[in-house]
Amino acid sequence: LPEVSVKVSLLNFMITPEGLEDQLLGIVVAKERPELEEERNALIIQSAANKKSLKEIEDQILETLSSSEGNILEDESAIQVLNNAKVLSNEIEKKQVIAEKTEKEIAQSREGYRSIAKH
Repeated sequence: LPEVSVKVSLLNFMITPEGLEDQLLGIVVAKERPELEEERNALIIQSAANKKSLKEIEDQILETLSSSEGNILEDESAIQVLNNAKVLSNEIEKKQVIAEKTEKEIAQSREGYRSIAKH
């Protein structure tokens, strides 16, 4: 029955009207202003990458702290790891602030198409 499964579309009856409206809004904006939707998608990807980097930094710090013996202030490699983590987390924080501002601007632009998505 592969022919049948190819022709059948599965419907998710758990979708809410708000979720459907948001999907339609995405489609409308992608048609009317594709650069806006592309920028929004790029921001989502960048945000996920930043969160992944922060998680990796956190894991690295925890590993360094757990493997450190004696006074951690005398462990040069631990100090280097912590300094690198601080620099990287500050860079990510700056990127996130810029991304949040841009996301608000995009959301405001998308709201202009909300009436179309409601129908």
